[in-house]
Amino acid sequence: MERFFKDRSINQANIITLLFSGSFAVLLTALMVYNSYIEYISDVKRIKEEYLKSQKELIKIETNRALRFIKYKANHPEGKSKKELQKEIVEAIEHMRNERDGTGYIFIYTFDGVNIADPILKQNAGKNLLNFKDPNGKKVIYELIEVSKQDDGGYVKYFWNKPIVNKLSPKISYAKAYKPWRWMVGSGVYLDDVQKVLKKREKEYKKRVYAYITQIFLFALVLFIGSMLIYRYVTYLITKDIRYIQNKFKTVFQNYDIIDREDLIFKEFREISKYANQMITQMREKTEAIKNLNKTLEKKVQDKTKMLEVAKNRAEELLNMQDRFVKNAIHEINTPLSIILVNIELYNLKYKKNHYLTKIEAGIKIIHNIYNDLSYLVKKNELVYEKKVIDFSDFLKERIEFFNDVALGNSLKIDFEIEDGRKIEFNETKLQRVCDNNISNAIKYSFENSTIFIKLYKEADKVVFYIENHGEKIKDKEKLFDRFYREDEARGGFGLGLNIVKDICEENQVDIKTIFEEGKNIFIYTFKGIT
Repeated sequence: MERFFKDRSINQANIITLLFSGSFAVLLTALMVYNSYIEYISDVKRIKEEYLKSQKELIKIETNRALRFIKYKANHPEGKSKKELQKEIVEAIEHMRNERDGTGYIFIYTFDGVNIADPILKQNAGKNLLNFKDPNGKKVIYELIEVSKQDDGGYVKYFWNKPIVNKLSPKISYAKAYKPWRWMVGSGVYLDDVQKVLKKREKEYKKRVYAYITQIFLFALVLFIGSMLIYRYVTYLITKDIRYIQNKFKTVFQNYDIIDREDLIFKEFREISKYANQMITQMREKTEAIKNLNKTLEKKVQDKTKMLEVAKNRAEELLNMQDRFVKNAIHEINTPLSIILVNIELYNLKYKKNHYLTKIEAGIKIIHNIYNDLSYLVKKNELVYEKKVIDFSDFLKERIEFFNDVALGNSLKIDFEIEDGRKIEFNETKLQRVCDNNISNAIKYSFENSTIFIKLYKEADKVVFYIENHGEKIKDKEKLFDRFYREDEARGGFGLGLNIVKDICEENQVDIKTIFEEGKNIFIYTFKGIT
């Protein structure tokens, strides 16, 4: 927030505050409208559910009423035959039509799908409509017959022609069987009337939203006008204090005038002027001290120059001694390291590999790699590293073989997938530093008993050196290649290896990419290949 207001004027800060207030009012309006919309959606859902529930109950009552009538007539034949009873029942039921919307009626079908009673579509009488389908492909009569066979009947939703408007409308029917006569008796109701109720709710919702917006707008307008009046007055007072301080500061460097704190209105500016007065007093005192100091300054400068010359000569001497010591130390370390490695190899050739000796060999090879880094750093400005064509494939296999025992000593395994014949033009010493430091780094930062995977392959006219290991995610990619930087201080090393790799890659236009995915740290180096 401080950065946002940095270098802005007080007027700008006040305008930003006003804009924030306006945005808050707009956001509040949006939230109220949104809550109203959620309430509206909930009402629509509830109305639909209640309407459907009430209509379902109504058609169930009508159907059961018709069934009771059928059962009564069947149980009291009064000497009439079954056929005569059924005809009388059908005629009576066709006059039981519900007039609430001009479409409610009782219909009857046999279990075979034959229409027995339908007061609206009388032309269907005697027709078999078992396989009749609505526009959605639903076999309406078949499903009504099947659901009617349940103990308490059941409901079926479908589309059916509405006589009043002569168009297809959604409908739900309840059907229940009169099993002694294998009849399906049902009654249905159209569901499009619910839309009238929903439109009414929608009008109420829009009216409520407009009211919310109007109220918030008026509130925001009043707030804005009030804020502007306060803002203008406060800005005037602040500007008055600031101008007073500015005018005083214009004369500070001429005659060191003190700011009169009583002329300031705001406490904060009086506090600022307190420290400003302290600064002005100190400046006055220091100016006097500088005048006195200038009188003897030339002699002090001469004395200091002589002291610096002596210190410079001493520092150069110490640097030369340090350089000779490092070179001699590196030279002296090389001989015993080489002797140890040769003797370990001879021992391994003559005898079976020893677990403890493998650990020693791993440690010696790590030291040998550090030695090579130090040697390269000492000599890189003194030698010319000529380039030549190198078979990168064979070269990388040799370096993997060298570090294989180091990996085994650290309970790790190295797998590789190297395409043959991949050649580059590079200096062999520098290429060894790139390969060795990356393999050594992967060994150092891998989880125990994991696998390091190395790949060399061609991509267009490039040769790609790819190495991955399972370990902790790299904490800071920006510092990873800095000199003396180490991700984990406990793992040892000087933090030189990857810095050397970066310098070599930049010098030879080698692209570097680091990735962390699925628990793996991946380093990708893209060299210019030779076809």
